[in-house]
Amino acid sequence: GFWEYLSQLTSDKESPEHGQGTKPGRDNTNLKESIQDGVNYMGNFLEKLVPLNRGLQPRLYQDSDGLRKLIRKELESLRVKLSPYVDEVHHKVGKHLEDLRFQLQPFTEELLDHVSLKARELQHHLLPSRDMTAQLLEGVDEVQRFMAHYADKIAFHTDQVKDIFHPYVDRL
Repeated sequence: GFWEYLSQLTSDKESPEHGQGTKPGRDNTNLKESIQDGVNYMGNFLEKLVPLNRGLQPRLYQDSDGLRKLIRKELESLRVKLSPYVDEVHHKVGKHLEDLRFQLQPFTEELLDHVSLKARELQHHLLPSRDMTAQLLEGVDEVQRFMAHYADKIAFHTDQVKDIFHPYVDRL
């Protein structure tokens, strides 16, 4: 009824009589009456809907177990209907993954070989060679001789500083 009323309102506006030979005051009066009729109709329509809303809500609360069972039943029937499709999709996805793995296998092997080669090169560069090890050991021996030579001098000067400051320490 509501939609019919709206269609009548819009068809009245499109009629040839609407724009021709009528007075603006009269159009406003007709328009106001039409709007008032529409508002009254909507008010009556909403009043009719209110008891439906009040009656539906308590029924839902009272029959929640039944509703829950109905929903579970519908879900189970939906699962049964969809299970063949799920199995088919699962099979297709598995097949596509296997094909993809087969296609990527040469690239994977090439990448692993490349990484292994680069790791060996890096290890070779990072590990000192025998010549480098010998030079490092010679350098360590030279540093030890240097430190031994100066260790005696450092000890001698440290003793002198102690002797100089010893009287002051005693007084403090």
